[in-house]
Amino acid sequence: MNASLIMLFLLQFPTDPVRAQEQAVAMHRSHVPVVAEPTPVGQSPYLQRVQLRRFEDRFNKLVQAVEEFSIAYNGKKGQAWPAEKAAALRKAMAELQKSDPNFKP
Repeated sequence: MNASLIMLFLLQFPTDPVRAQEQAVAMHRSHVPVVAEPTPVGQSPYLQRVQLRRFEDRFNKLVQAVEEFSIAYNGKKGQAWPAEKAAALRKAMAELQKSDPNFKP
């Protein structure tokens, strides 16, 4: 009698709880849509245009700073160093380096 009660008691519990969990996960996975090809993730065209415009502006400022420095330097026939123009040139180069990491030394 005790053996039969123990058998009935043991039959109430699932024999393999891991298997039951695997079945539940498999059932949930069957309802998840599968994407055949991932969509390419990249910058939007608008963001690319904004970055290009920012680079162009900074590059034009650098060209202007180089021109102003050369005019000031050549105006003194190379006898005096135009410190304020050199500082502006340094600042323009630093700004250009911020926009594109390829320009960093």
